[in-house]
Amino acid sequence: MGKKVAFPFRHHASLVCPEAKQMLRDAGFELICNDTGEKLSASEQHEMIRDAFAVVAGTESYDREMLTGCDSLRAVIRFGVGTDNFDLAAMREMGIQVGVIANYNAVAEFTLTLMLSALKNYPRFDMAVREGKWSRFPMRELTGKTVSIIGYGRIGRRLSELLSGFHTRLLAYDPYIDEEAARQRGVTPCGFEQALSEADVVSLHLPATPDTFHIINRDTIARMKDGAYLINTSRGSLVDEQALYEALTQGKLSGAGLDVYEVEPVTADNPLFSLDNDVLSPHCAALTYETNYNGGIICANSIINVLNGGKPVYSLW
Repeated sequence: MGKKVAFPFRHHASLVCPEAKQMLRDAGFELICNDTGEKLSASEQHEMIRDAFAVVAGTESYDREMLTGCDSLRAVIRFGVGTDNFDLAAMREMGIQVGVIANYNAVAEFTLTLMLSALKNYPRFDMAVREGKWSRFPMRELTGKTVSIIGYGRIGRRLSELLSGFHTRLLAYDPYIDEEAARQRGVTPCGFEQALSEADVVSLHLPATPDTFHIINRDTIARMKDGAYLINTSRGSLVDEQALYEALTQGKLSGAGLDVYEVEPVTADNPLFSLDNDVLSPHCAALTYETNYNGGIICANSIINVLNGGKPVYSLW
């Protein structure tokens, strides 16, 4: 029997393309899959990955306890980009290669969709027409506005490219920003305070870490321009939702576009659902056919690279 690749997440069959799985079989791997349709318990997940060479991971937890005893494990590839469910210190200590896929174009496009929908009041128009009303609401144009991109990684860079056609003024804050890459895209690197205070639209593209928890809160919202818009397609923990709700109801912010939330999946009693000046979606920004197909191929190539002594395509170290 060949080396094993485990697919513990329940949506692998619909997300990971058959071609990627065949690539792994052709490389001599046996595929072990969660075909239950349900999330595995911690013990079931550990049993599945215990003697695997590699794991294609979803949002399930990979803490030190989960990884203990997985002596054959050499690669964990996230079918996504967020690694807040990974104990990266333990993985590095154990010599496990860690990689992610590339969803930056899909997320950047969806960010732009939320941005335009919020400025154009699109959900209110859609609801009015469905109710048989001919209601019209004031809108704003994106052209000429100042957009601050908070977090200038692959998604932020791609978003700035998409925004260039709108003749926006682009600012970017990132503690590790590549200033030359930013300027080549017509983006001005700046500090966090400037990014907040000068923007008509603030778009969040940071990972979930202790340092970024509630980076948008009552204090930071107070420093934003009156009437600005907030867009979040990164992680829900970046935003204090109660503070955002207050800002949207009190008129400090004109609107928001959210794909992620503090608690997921969301429940119907979330106060943000009662507003008509926010655009909401169910953490779906990356779920395009193109990203899913390419993501599977990246996972397969990453695992094969590690088998041959190399690194994942998008390696974390």
